[in-house]
Amino acid sequence: MKSYKAPAAIPVICFLILSIPVIAQVGINTNNPRTSLEVAGDMNVSSALEIIDYSTLQEVESSTFLIQEADNSIKSLDVSNPTGVALAYIQEYIIEEPNLDWVKEFDTQIDANDYVVIVTSASFNQELDLTNNPGAADNASLPFASAFVKNGTWRLVADYPQAASIDETAVGVWTISTLIFSNDVSKQFGTVDVPMAGSTTGAAVSPIIN
Repeated sequence: MKSYKAPAAIPVICFLILSIPVIAQVGINTNNPRTSLEVAGDMNVSSALEIIDYSTLQEVESSTFLIQEADNSIKSLDVSNPTGVALAYIQEYIIEEPNLDWVKEFDTQIDANDYVVIVTSASFNQELDLTNNPGAADNASLPFASAFVKNGTWRLVADYPQAASIDETAVGVWTISTLIFSNDVSKQFGTVDVPMAGSTTGAAVSPIIN
């Protein structure tokens, strides 16, 4: 009587095992990973890190920036928080009852080592008349307002040269809008001296940005 030997089923079983997708979450320094990979600790990426899947920010959503500090630590910056730190600030100053129309120096107390202040607009609410200074009758008066640094803080100046309020008893009001940038997100090139030598045209020796 001949015996019959059944074929081994191990290859089929191995094929079935290898065909089953492995679904698992990997944790480093944690026993309960919350995503496909969670690292509980420092991670150093020596090559490029590419993020493929990300969502577009919607209008109703708040935005948050990640900033790397000098010590390589990462901090989050929530720019939607009106009382928190931001990349830039918009501040309007209402300066009441200056000397006629003249604000010679208003100290904002903003540290020039940490921030940059730019005047974006300025207006004065009183009607003006040319003064009796020599040559005033032959000139128009254009207002100017700017920010400058003195003793480490940003100051504001505003004036209508050769003009003053018609009513010297009126309460004049300057409205000066400023844009304030943190030095962490702005690059300071310093000043550039431009000798024109009496000409109306000129050119920089080299561009500050190339």
